Amino acid sequence: MSLVIGVVMVAVLRGLQHAPTPTDEKPVSGARRPPPFWATVLVVLVWTALIIAVVSLLIGYVALGSFIIRQLMWSLLVLAVAYLLSALIDDGFVALLHAVQRHDGQGDLAHSTAMRVRSQATVLLSALCRLAVYALALIMLMAPFGEGPEEWARRAEYLYRGIAIGEMQIRPTSVLLSVVVLVLGVIVVRLLKGWLSDRFLPTTSLDPGMRLSTTTLFGYVGYVIVVALAMTAAGMGLERVAWVASALSVGIGFGLQAVVQNFVSGLILLAERPVKVGDWVSLGDVEGDIRRINVRATEIQMGDRSTVIVPNSEFITKVVRNVTRASPLGRVQFVVVLPTSTDPEQALNVMLAILKENHDILDVPEPSVLMDGISAGGLAFRVTGYVSSPRLVGAVRSDLLFAVLKALKAAGMPLVTPSSIIVTSAAGSVKQGIPTDGSATDRGA
Repeated sequence: MSLVIGVVMVAVLRGLQHAPTPTDEKPVSGARRPPPFWATVLVVLVWTALIIAVVSLLIGYVALGSFIIRQLMWSLLVLAVAYLLSALIDDGFVALLHAVQRHDGQGDLAHSTAMRVRSQATVLLSALCRLAVYALALIMLMAPFGEGPEEWARRAEYLYRGIAIGEMQIRPTSVLLSVVVLVLGVIVVRLLKGWLSDRFLPTTSLDPGMRLSTTTLFGYVGYVIVVALAMTAAGMGLERVAWVASALSVGIGFGLQAVVQNFVSGLILLAERPVKVGDWVSLGDVEGDIRRINVRATEIQMGDRSTVIVPNSEFITKVVRNVTRASPLGRVQFVVVLPTSTDPEQALNVMLAILKENHDILDVPEPSVLMDGISAGGLAFRVTGYVSSPRLVGAVRSDLLFAVLKALKAAGMPLVTPSSIIVTSAAGSVKQGIPTDGSATDRGA
């Protein structure tokens, strides 16, 4: 009987090797696609076992040949069923994934995150189900050799006692407990961060920048504590990770120096707060509002609404101009040049009245109009006023210039005409003229 079964298995293997490739799996060139490596190894092992079994049966070792044939038939049966179940599970979850994507694809972009989460969950469930099938197949393969449920229970007890690696005892239950502690700890830290930023800190007198810094620092400390608790739950004392710190120090010295420098600089920025979220800073050629201080870099929004990512170490090692630190005042200043024939007192009174009429100009410090110089070009007056914020300087300066020009024109005090005017005619040629009467009526349009 064993010899007949062996011959049948040989015939089946030869038939499988010479089976035609399905038309939908043929390459364009018509060549046969080579089988995967694991299939080749499995076929070689089966052929080897069959040859040994048949030879054993023919030379008289019936018990050995029958045992090999029975184990080979049982193993192939278990592997075939496991393969079919794995393919069925994979196809089922792929069909479910396509159905989920079609259903979520009918919505707008707001459903993209939910669709991605569902897709990831589907793929993960498929992998877990196939892993369970493979584990069951392994148990079935080991069952004829005395590896029954009782033996597996004893081995599970050994695993519960732990595996000794040097002085450290690793137990699967401890590893699972550490993973649970890590996941729950991260969830708790995120919930507390949300509660701090949305509920508690808005009730305090802290400004938005300080609230964000406090929340970020709380997150860093919380994550460090969670990692320490997870390591303790896994049976790894904090004193046993000194070698890890030593290895990291070597890596930091060679390749991670800039990363650690920026990280420490970010902690200094959050603790000392030389700059904070909402400040208007100037760092070299970069000038704008700080929108976010991250672990490694700080986001600065420029005047054109673009964002510049600046490493945190730049704020520690370089000169930084903080325009809005400690609520400073903004200074509006410009120079007005009038002809030498102008009455200086009248001009001063006109411009000073414009300053006092503007509701954005502060009374303290008091605005001023000073004569800055007398030259052949005319009388130079320096107009100075202060506003409550540096962000108002540009708009208030423009309003004051419009108002001063209008008031001087109404008072009959024209400004000094430039000594040289360059204009372009309709033909595209360049003309240069020097006005003699303060006008440029015949200089072109």
